[in-house]
Amino acid sequence: MADDVLRIYGGNIVTPEGTIENGTIVVENGLFVEISRANTGPHGLRDVDASGCWILPGMIDTHSDAIEHEMQPRPSSRFPIEWSFPELERKLAGQGITTIYHSLSMWDDGASNMARRNSSVTQYVQEIHRMNERPRLIHNRIHIRFEITNKNAVPFIEQFLQERAIDQLSFMDHTPGQGQYRDLEVHKRFIMQRQQKTEEEVLQIFEERKSREKTSFDTLQRLAELADLTGVPLASHDDDSIEKLDIVTQWNASISEFPVDLSVAIEAKRRGMYVVMGAPNVMLGKSHSNNLSALEAIKEGVVDILCSDYYPPAMLQSVFRLHQLGFELHHGVNMVSLNPAKALGIDSLTGSIELGKNADLIIAGFHGERPMIDSVWVGGNKVCQMEYQQFSAVSAY
Repeated sequence: MADDVLRIYGGNIVTPEGTIENGTIVVENGLFVEISRANTGPHGLRDVDASGCWILPGMIDTHSDAIEHEMQPRPSSRFPIEWSFPELERKLAGQGITTIYHSLSMWDDGASNMARRNSSVTQYVQEIHRMNERPRLIHNRIHIRFEITNKNAVPFIEQFLQERAIDQLSFMDHTPGQGQYRDLEVHKRFIMQRQQKTEEEVLQIFEERKSREKTSFDTLQRLAELADLTGVPLASHDDDSIEKLDIVTQWNASISEFPVDLSVAIEAKRRGMYVVMGAPNVMLGKSHSNNLSALEAIKEGVVDILCSDYYPPAMLQSVFRLHQLGFELHHGVNMVSLNPAKALGIDSLTGSIELGKNADLIIAGFHGERPMIDSVWVGGNKVCQMEYQQFSAVSAY
């Protein structure tokens, strides 16, 4: 962490309550030590002029599949995590994400995507911890997504929890015909396009998945109790009914990821759960699974958190998209910073520009009509500096 003073002046500082225009932030030993409404100007060599820019807290991504795509960009191309991990960090830092919960799916031992097999996920958890022993560009945490038809994963999850090796656990059920995939036609088209399958092949896949035995209620309850005991936040995934909420709240699940229906999102919020929707959903104006529109849910006031899901650049873009639609800027910023920090129990450390917290922050400005990252700081250290070049013409070569 930085051991000297950093002063960022002249920018519009977005706090949990609003925006301080033309203010100053002072960072010492990696922490926010002063947040001033005055533009104090430069004092030292490390001082930064942020005039005309927005100063935001570093974004916290609670649910991202990016690590899987980075390691296995093609079905037959799988890169070692020690290669792909630093490359992913660079991309995430450049997108303003300073804390990432890498979402590792425990699908089943025979998953076509090798990254989702139990043995692979176990290896990745170990490797991420090993790499975290060295200085990193950003904060890397682990979110295990447990497919409840994967009964063989239960001992691994128990071990992860007992060893406090993970930072978030979610229960998922992607059985065709319910949850995210309640619309079988949408699900069928998705697999046909994504995996280049025929309709007959997809229907065979559906029948096989429907036949899988699910982990017992008692076992799921035992895992939930162990998560609660070890302080690992528990999320439910694709909530599609009040009855499902009854079950997961009984297990002390505090996060509802991607509720598929507005009435369920409203009820989850009423029960005090943190409701998560995808930032890509905000940008596209709809769910790619033909489920609940994030914009509709946000307008109803029932969304707490936006995550990148499958497209990290949408995080920053969605914040300013909401601002363009009339929402206060700090409202959208809180959805990608303070609220996820609260949901995951790290808000005493990070998630907002407040005195005593880690100086994880973004300086962003508009380049043309789009908000773009100019620089990113983690613990008071600059980890990313962008320089954009615009050319009036492209030379032939």
